Amino acid sequence: MSTLAEILRRRARLVAEAEAQRQALAAGAAGCRKVFAVADRGFAWAHWLRGKPYLAVAAAAALAVLRPRLALGWGARLLTLWRVGSFLYETIKPARSGPGKAG
Repeated sequence: MSTLAEILRRRARLVAEAEAQRQALAAGAAGCRKVFAVADRGFAWAHWLRGKPYLAVAAAAALAVLRPRLALGWGARLLTLWRVGSFLYETIKPARSGPGKAG
C-alpha cells in the first residue's frame, strides 16, 4: 500500500472523528444554552451598570434608607465576596502571567 493511500485513509478517519466530536459537543452545549443566555445577560447588565456607577450608589443608598437591616446583611455578603474575589485574583495572577513574565 502506498504512503499516500495510507495518509488519505488516516485523514478520512480523523475527519470522521472530528465530526463526531463536534456533534457530541454541540449536544452537550445545547443543555447549557439557557445558562449561557442568563450569564450573557448578566454580563451585559454588569457592563451597562459599570458605565453608570451613580445608579449603583443611588440604589444602595435607597436600600440603606428604606431597609437598613437588609442593606447591612447584603453589604456583609458583598464585602465577603469582594475579599474572596480579590484573594483569588491575586492568587491566580502570578500563574496567568506565566514564567519569565512580569505581573
